[in-house]
Amino acid sequence: MIAYRLATKDDYENINSFHNRIYKSNRTPEEFAWEFVDGPFGPSIYVIAEDNGKVVGTNCVIPIDLVCADKKVIRTGKSEDTLVDPDYRGQNIFFNIYEFLFEKCREAKIKVIWGFTAAKKPFLKLGFEIPFDHEQCLAVNHILTSYRYLSSLNSKNKTIDKLKILGLCIISKLRTTGKKGIGKLNYRVEENPVIEGVSDLIFENQSRSGSVFAIHQTPEFQDWRLYKNPNYHKIHTFGFYNNEDRLMALIVFSSHRNKTAYICQATFHPTLDNAERIRLLKYATKKIFNSGIALIRNWLFDINTLNHEEILVYKSAGYTHLKRGIGFVWKKLDTIEIGPTDFYLSRISTQGVF
Repeated sequence: MIAYRLATKDDYENINSFHNRIYKSNRTPEEFAWEFVDGPFGPSIYVIAEDNGKVVGTNCVIPIDLVCADKKVIRTGKSEDTLVDPDYRGQNIFFNIYEFLFEKCREAKIKVIWGFTAAKKPFLKLGFEIPFDHEQCLAVNHILTSYRYLSSLNSKNKTIDKLKILGLCIISKLRTTGKKGIGKLNYRVEENPVIEGVSDLIFENQSRSGSVFAIHQTPEFQDWRLYKNPNYHKIHTFGFYNNEDRLMALIVFSSHRNKTAYICQATFHPTLDNAERIRLLKYATKKIFNSGIALIRNWLFDINTLNHEEILVYKSAGYTHLKRGIGFVWKKLDTIEIGPTDFYLSRISTQGVF
């Protein structure tokens, strides 16, 4: 008989072994602890399904505080580590584990659960909304290196698919190199970790639109999500400060040994016009390319005014926009006034685990 319960510290090793066995991966105990135990808003609510002491299913919610334009903070949870042993499928473990998790989340005063998934049907059956998919953009520096990486992401790619990917890399390279120069910047550029003032910068944007909310990017969140993240090879931070030492823009990349980088976030002060935002993004992109990065990837969300404005900046800076992505899931556990399309999103809303 399958039993469902909250995980304890004594379960972590078995949970991680289960994960590595099913995914044929090598997630370390340190990576597990960073993601599910040491979060800035508290440890995850982690549920396991057991069969006579054997872990056969997992699911958890990572507490994430969201902040509204009126500075009201709402406790939410991000769904992660959803996994059922293939030998136990067909026994409703996925649904039972979520029903148990919903109960525990309500007890923890979590108002809504959200996350990202390619498996939409099971979440719809559980009452989740899937109001939109994320989108992507990329900028290519080295064509062949980028092609090899992108074509390796799907083992089922046929010759025609690989030719399309090669064409995408060539087009992106032309767009990236075909833009005009940057010119002189009138900012002090800080390339060390920037964790102070980030939440204020985001709030300045939120203030323009009273309905938009965002992750509460406290210094503790920034430090955890970016600078203590064990999944990254290197973090590249570009904080742009004006003459009054105010943070006017923050662009952060994570890079890996395969010469691929992701934009974790790119946030600009609302007083900057599009031309200035484009210049700052091009400056950071050029610096990353000069460091040896072959490919930059990013997540985009065309769901509200702030996110739509970001898409326009990326396009104008030479990034190639792709309307392909996975679903965003959202389920209310309590009455709240916020809705998913007002979520000011970027890749910072993931844990950045490749």
